[in-house]
Amino acid sequence: MIATTAIVAREPEKPQSINWAMEEVEVYTPGEGEVLVEMHATGICHTDIVLSSVPSGGIGIQYPKVLGHEGAGIVRALGPNVKSVEVGDPVLLSYYSCSSCDACQSSHPAYCDVFAGENYVGRQGAMKIRKAGEEPWSRFFGQSSFARHSVVSEASVLNVKDILRSEDELKLFAPLGCGFQTGMGAVLNTSEAGPDDVVMILGLGAVGMGALMTARICECKAIIAVDKVATRLEQAKRLGASHTINTGSLHGKALKDAVSDLSFPGVTVVIDTTGVPTVIEQGLQATRKRSKLVLVGVPPSGYTLNIDVVQHINVSE
Repeated sequence: MIATTAIVAREPEKPQSINWAMEEVEVYTPGEGEVLVEMHATGICHTDIVLSSVPSGGIGIQYPKVLGHEGAGIVRALGPNVKSVEVGDPVLLSYYSCSSCDACQSSHPAYCDVFAGENYVGRQGAMKIRKAGEEPWSRFFGQSSFARHSVVSEASVLNVKDILRSEDELKLFAPLGCGFQTGMGAVLNTSEAGPDDVVMILGLGAVGMGALMTARICECKAIIAVDKVATRLEQAKRLGASHTINTGSLHGKALKDAVSDLSFPGVTVVIDTTGVPTVIEQGLQATRKRSKLVLVGVPPSGYTLNIDVVQHINVSE
């Protein structure tokens, strides 16, 4: 076993809050198809917060647990039958998939039959909290990257030894494990946006910026970036947004009217990364007929959308 440290999440003391603390843990030797990774960096994703702010038992969540699913580090030990990496290789970490179900076999690993249990809940048996002797739920998204050292499923590991120029670059690439690829997939795979599309991206964190850059690569007709933070909007312009909307400056104006002011009758693709119901509703109102709304952001449990269905039936105004 290896003595190390981890951010341990315990059951929240009040609704929609988190209860995290740095604790000393011991990590077990990697087993079949597992590797021990020393983390150099990890992203913090909204999913880490959402899945540690629900009561025990909610959507299968158990405590204590070690979160983190945008890890980047160096392989320090191998379990039996690991084939994709060697000790000392730099790796990026992403979600777990079984590789054998129908979804995985048809190149859709994000729809893996065991995705929810293996990624959102994880497993016990990979580490122990030294002070209390508890075995936390770990292997979150196959990795639990909020630990200095963690036992990681080989299915979650991407060997990047032929990509990096130095180990120092690992800290830059960690968000590729979730944030940036999520934004990319929303545009490329889910919306299938192309040159005829006017794409509006709501929220400009890592996911939104990933969606923006992908929309540019796909040569979309227009890319409208929406946020309330001026510096993010400036960065969006540098990354290829054709238009920006600062929601903090709308002063009550509807988002669809702000889109109309840009000389567009509506947008054909909306990518929401905020998870804010009122923002999602405004994004839907800004669409034209036969458009697509892709929901990526996750609102707190129990939040609902207020949608007038009649407004979205194919009728003339």
